[in-house]
This record gives sequence, C-alpha cells and structure tokens, in this order.
Amino acid sequence: MKYYSRYLPLSDEARQQSLYVLASGYTVIPPHTPYPPTIHPADHQFRWEQGRTLQEYQLVYIARGRGVFESRSAGRLRIETGAFFVLFPGEWHRYSPDPETGWDEYWIAFQGNTADALIAESTLSYTEPLLGAPLSDRIQYEFNQIMEEMRREAIGYQRVIVVRTMMILAAAAATAMRHGFEGTNILDAIERGKAILFEQMDRNINVEEMAATLGVGYSLFRKSFRKYIGMSPAQYHLELRLNEASHLLRTTTLPVATIALRVGFESSNYFCRIFRKKTGQSPGEYRAVTQG
Repeated sequence: MKYYSRYLPLSDEARQQSLYVLASGYTVIPPHTPYPPTIHPADHQFRWEQGRTLQEYQLVYIARGRGVFESRSAGRLRIETGAFFVLFPGEWHRYSPDPETGWDEYWIAFQGNTADALIAESTLSYTEPLLGAPLSDRIQYEFNQIMEEMRREAIGYQRVIVVRTMMILAAAAATAMRHGFEGTNILDAIERGKAILFEQMDRNINVEEMAATLGVGYSLFRKSFRKYIGMSPAQYHLELRLNEASHLLRTTTLPVATIALRVGFESSNYFCRIFRKKTGQSPGEYRAVTQG
C-alpha cells in the first residue's frame, strides 16, 4: 500500500476565508488489502460495519479499480474506475474497494461559507453524490498539484489549493454533463448550429428552419441546445451579435446606425433598446466609457 495524507494547520485568517482546504491525500490499495487503512486521525477513521459521519465536505476520485459507496440518502452505489463522489457534512456514509481489484483513491477535504453553493452548482446532491462518467487524467493531475503545494507550504499556497479544488469540482461536473452528449447526433446538430449562428451574426435567423436543415426537430434542438450551452439558440445568436457590436463600438468610429446594420438590426432604435437592456448603457455611453 502507498499513501500520502496531510491535515493542514490552519490560521484564524485561513479559517475566515470563504473557502479553505483542510486536508488532502491519496491511497493506493492493492487487491486483497484491508480497508480502510489506519492512517487518518481518529475523527476521520471508520470501519465498514459502522460507517462514518464527517463535519466537512470531501471530494473523492477513484483513479483505478472498482468498489461500492453507500450513504444514508443515496443508498448503495457501484463505483468504477474514473468515478468521482462527494461526502457531505453530517451525512452518514461508507465506501470500500472490491477485494479483487483494490483501488487508487484521491481525496480532498474543505469547508467555508461558499462550500454549500459551490457543491450545489456542481449538480451533486445528498441523493446523487456520484458522478459516474469516467473523468480525465486532468482530475488526477490537479489532485497531485494540490498535494505538491501542501508539501512545499510556500507563501500563498492555501489560495492556490482552493482554486485547484474549485477546478476539480468544475471539471468533474462538466465532464458528467458532457458525457450524455458524446457521440450523439444531437451534439453534431448543436455544433453545426453554433457555426451557422456565428457565421450569420449579421442577419435574423429562423431557428425552426435552421433545425430543419440540420435534420432535427425544433423542440428537441432547442431543449438540447439550452441544456448544452446554457441558453436558447435565439439567445445565443443575440449574445453573439451584441458582443460583436460591443467590439465595434470599442475599436471603431463607425456610427451606431451602421453598427446596428452590421450585426443584423434593421432598426437603430431597436438595437439601442436591446443594447441598453443587456448592458445598462446606451451604445453611445458604452463607447464613451470604453474609448475614454
């Protein structure tokens, strides 16, 4: 068995941060090795028969092997290579590798006022604590970088490991969300639709007709596009046009009416209303501020 773990000494200043890391480590569990190993403080130890309840969040990544995870809210879940799960404060849980495979686990513990919001944004929850989509080696790299920072304890390292913790959670959540689209026809339609919307920023686009040319139904295309991009095709197109308009206002002396036409608005007045609604400034005010 190979392992590393570090429980950090935290100053009062560190504990006042909105997010702070308590500890991190990894354990390589060969097949037929007793689990869990007795390498942690008493309040973090557990036996399978009893399970455990923590006071902080932990993120756990299984880089190799398989096993089982169980919690009060989620029940029992199978764990495969590449799995990623969260341990919630106050939530009873237990987990263990399959004796035939063992596993390699990486983990990090953190707390702070923004921890709840950070986890909520990841779509992980008490009832769904597991991201089953296999994650990339990037996750393991970030864990290793965190542990290297903790070994060195160079000035400012706490801030670095907090940012890397956020990157781990964001990358894991993004991988899980993308997993359902990989290799599908709808993803191909979304990518081709994005290209059309970008290439035709200078005109109005009928999204229903565009979906038909892409060979998908409008309702499915719009719903899938919103889920994948975070906004509807029409909103995405409008944002592209307004971004281009902002660029032209910052970098040229073209009249506002000319810019409006260049980004597909037939009415300068309508363009000005939409621009103010989105930015809080008229095109003229925006240009005055950004051009000095």
